[in-house]
Amino acid sequence: MLLAFLLNGLAPFGLRILRGMGREGETTVYLFYWYLAGLTLSGGWLLWSRQKVSRQAAFIGGAMGLASIGGHASMGAALATGVPGNVVFPVAVGANLFIVAAGGYLWFRERLGIYGKAGVAVGLLTAVMMSLPE
Repeated sequence: MLLAFLLNGLAPFGLRILRGMGREGETTVYLFYWYLAGLTLSGGWLLWSRQKVSRQAAFIGGAMGLASIGGHASMGAALATGVPGNVVFPVAVGANLFIVAAGGYLWFRERLGIYGKAGVAVGLLTAVMMSLPE
C-alpha cells in the first residue's frame, strides 16, 4: 500500500512533463507503459508472496484501475487539445478528492479523521503546486 500511495501521484506529473516537452500526443504510449509497469510489479509481488486474490478483490482492483486509466487518459486528452495545465490538474485532483470524500460519506457514513483531513490538505496542496505556471 505504501508503494501504491507513493507512486499514485507520479502519473499526472509525467503528463505534465509531456506537456512541457510539447509531446502531448504520446499520452497513450506513456500511460500504457506506466500501467504495464504497475501490473508487472503487482503481479510479481503476488507470485512471490504466493497470496491468493479473491474474485471480489480482483473485481474491485480492476474497476479502480480502469477508473484510474480513464481519468489519466482524460487528463492527457484535455492537455493534447490545448486546455492549459493550470486548469486540467486542479480540476482533476479536486474532482478525485471530492468523489472519494463524498463517496465515503454517502456509502459508508465515514467522517474524515485527522489523517483523512491531512490527506485532503496534501491533495489540495498538490493541486495548487501542479497549477503553478510551467
